[in-house]
Amino acid sequence: MAFFTEIGILFTGMTVPALIALILGFVFVVIEIFQPGFGIFGIVGGILITLGIVLRALVGDGNVFAQVFLLIFFEAVGILIAFLVLILTAKKGWLNRSPLVESGTAVAVTRSEGTADYSDLIGSTGVASTDLKPVGKALIGDKTVEVVSDGFYIGKGENVKVVAVEGAKISVERAE
Repeated sequence: MAFFTEIGILFTGMTVPALIALILGFVFVVIEIFQPGFGIFGIVGGILITLGIVLRALVGDGNVFAQVFLLIFFEAVGILIAFLVLILTAKKGWLNRSPLVESGTAVAVTRSEGTADYSDLIGSTGVASTDLKPVGKALIGDKTVEVVSDGFYIGKGENVKVVAVEGAKISVERAE
């Protein structure tokens, strides 16, 4: 029975700054799960969740260790649920139809162009038509194609060089 009492104390003693930090941290981590980038949202989300836990623990009512455990547990369960939603939506193709994924990205190119042969582009140089983070489009020769950078951000207008082609996947790096 003390466990449920501790949950009640946890939420009744929650301060507004701690609640805001916990909610914003959760939202930032979920954004990072659904739209991966450089990890900034994930890092900031983790910092905000930690800040929210510390702010709640500083109130000092009830068993602080139990409350910290409960907060970590609730945040982890929420993040796990968000991750499972991502997996289920990706399997059913829902995410592919959402505005989070641009039309004409690698998923759409693979489906529409199938097994187009781009092996003649190896060694060619071109210009990034969009930001490559890491997927984007580039103008190589007279073709605008979907490309993947070597993991680094390449800005729109920067020169790129094709280093590998595997099926419809064209890998590029920043040209010297």
